[in-house]
Amino acid sequence: MTYKICIIAAGKGSRMGDFTKVFNKALIPVHGKPAICHVIENYDPSIEIVFGFGYKGEQLKKFVETAYPDRIFKFVNVDNYDQLGSGPGYSLLCCKDELQCPFILANVDALTIGKIPEPLENWFGVGEVEDTERFCSVKVNEEGKVLEIIDKIKSDNKYAFTGISGIHDYQIFWAALEGNTGLIAGERQVSNGFQALKEKGMNIVVLNWFDTGTPETYEETNKKFPK
Repeated sequence: MTYKICIIAAGKGSRMGDFTKVFNKALIPVHGKPAICHVIENYDPSIEIVFGFGYKGEQLKKFVETAYPDRIFKFVNVDNYDQLGSGPGYSLLCCKDELQCPFILANVDALTIGKIPEPLENWFGVGEVEDTERFCSVKVNEEGKVLEIIDKIKSDNKYAFTGISGIHDYQIFWAALEGNTGLIAGERQVSNGFQALKEKGMNIVVLNWFDTGTPETYEETNKKFPK
């Protein structure tokens, strides 16, 4: 099928301290290789990748264009990446015009092992966590269908959203993301769009996931992610 990849790399990544004062967070090294390389190389080179850029965006743009001269990239500027109303949902909306087809939402903080499914249906990439408080988490039934999406609230849910998902019914997703302007912790979240896909029908895909979003999880990823 025809689909695209969307990678949102607009945020400042302030939790990563001194590194992100100098570099875009997607360039943080994992086994001597920028995290963004591990993300890009998970996908077929023939698939177009749409980047949402903000903080130190030109730096990251120049890097991926130099490192992957034969791949197809589209770059979208995210004008608000650190003020009230910013956030992954807003960054994704900036890319809407380039994503008028099924697409995979990727995440520069999430490295995975194994094949990422195509967006032949709506799916939600998850991983098991002990504490869901800093994540969007899901409640599922025995068949793996999403019953409830809870955003950044402590719960007894088993699975957290990795930031990776397959969006097949993109028209429904965009309408819901645009229509729900609610903020969580001052940010616009992608969960606003996923709530509508849940009603349409959305299954989880359990991914072999490694998080680079905090110093603690980054250290763990460097220990456990395969060289």
